[in-house]
Amino acid sequence: MKIENQIIHLIKANVKVAQIISYETLRIHAFLIKASKELSREFYKWNRVEGLKRYKDGNTFELVENEEDTSPEEVLDFFAQKENIILLLEDFFPDLTQDKPTMIRRFRNIAAEPSATKRTLFLSQPFKELPKELEKEVHIIELPYPTVEDIKAIYRKVATEFKYEESMPDNELIQSALGLTIMEAERAFSLAFVENEKLTNEEIPLIIREKENIIKKSGFLEYYHPKETIETIGGLDNLKEWLIKRGRGFDRGAEDFGLTSPKGILLLGVPGTGKSLTAKAIGNLWKFPLLRLDMGKIFGGFVGESESNIRQALHIAQAIAPSILWIDEIEKGLSGASSSGRTDGGTSARVLGTFLTWMQEKTQPVFVVATANDISQLPPELLRKGRVDEIFFVDLPTEKEREEILKIHLKKKRRKPEKFALSQIAQACQGFSGAEIEEVIKEALFQAYDESVEITDTHILQAIEKTYPLSKTMGNTIKNLRQWAKSRAVLASSDEAEVIPDIENVPRLKQEEYNNPFL
Repeated sequence: MKIENQIIHLIKANVKVAQIISYETLRIHAFLIKASKELSREFYKWNRVEGLKRYKDGNTFELVENEEDTSPEEVLDFFAQKENIILLLEDFFPDLTQDKPTMIRRFRNIAAEPSATKRTLFLSQPFKELPKELEKEVHIIELPYPTVEDIKAIYRKVATEFKYEESMPDNELIQSALGLTIMEAERAFSLAFVENEKLTNEEIPLIIREKENIIKKSGFLEYYHPKETIETIGGLDNLKEWLIKRGRGFDRGAEDFGLTSPKGILLLGVPGTGKSLTAKAIGNLWKFPLLRLDMGKIFGGFVGESESNIRQALHIAQAIAPSILWIDEIEKGLSGASSSGRTDGGTSARVLGTFLTWMQEKTQPVFVVATANDISQLPPELLRKGRVDEIFFVDLPTEKEREEILKIHLKKKRRKPEKFALSQIAQACQGFSGAEIEEVIKEALFQAYDESVEITDTHILQAIEKTYPLSKTMGNTIKNLRQWAKSRAVLASSDEAEVIPDIENVPRLKQEEYNNPFL
């Protein structure tokens, strides 16, 4: 349902108090003006700077006589004496704190008024903040980000102001501004025009640059420009095939065929096996914007702040849809959900609940890619089928896959793979992850450079001998992961996993050695 219809229905239903969460004052004014006209009600707004004003016509408000210094108490008195009225209180939250019980009681009385009274009170503020006494009394409306039509209107406004004669904006240019507020989109278009004196597809990088800066300000989202492609991933043929097929679910004809857009995937497995690399490559494969969500930064110190942060992040992802939301090492952000009530007052559980509900109910094409190393730390609700389209287990690469990985990294270092004994090297680095193979190549290059010679098989084999892979230090953990994945996940690779030999007398790292200077 469109937001303007939602507001009209709310007023018709005689809801007495509602809160609109948004930074965009002008859009809130527009929605309430439309509602007042359709329902033949007077529309007033109040804030501490401008006082009490009545909507007149067009986009103008006039000051109510003798009400320029109206106090919060007086404006509520004014509201109580009127009929057929819509009143918007802007930035009223400082007067609804726990130390003002009288004001809270007045709002509870307004919420409890008989339905016959035709007046509705709206609170407008950028974030959700209500005393607990009013949480059940106030209807919450979260204003979505501007639509394509809203962005087109802003484009026309900027074009008119700068006397730019291009009548119809290109669809790609408009799409590039999705996820911005009205004010942010206007600023982005204005800056792009000032820099190039035109507004065409050539200005899209300028719009994206401004969008990146704005998204970074959120503190928990990063606009990522992936250089990685699906060709830079060695092995994982099952996962690659799945991604190529599911990518077609975003085609225009998919919905007509009866398909719904893919929800997301969960990549579980050994560290360094290409989970994050895959997430980056999907952005290039599908040509979608890639947003990286830092779950650690979601959690704030104030009551309700964490839930507000996750909602804001999800709203941004939806606003620029189709998009990819990448959550790296998701277990680190949600691991406390199971014991949340005892450790953090239930914050982790509420954040998890908000995220899972959104995953289940989202209608916008936002594809979630979550990666995890430690399944024991993941809440069971996330692992249930239906939350994501598929759970993939990314194992250590097989010998064939290690050859592919060696080829990829040698090509990256401007070396010809055919000059190396790849089969021998792949056998020698059994149990190595993709990340460890990359480090082996780097180490071999350093050694060759130090010797002032070209890198050879010998350098690589020597680097392998010096490396102690995770398969030896974490052998039991990997075996347990494999056992879990047998019945609960799809293998990312069709090749049969290699057996991890039992290792005895695993050497300890230097930092693990106990050395007490006081003994």
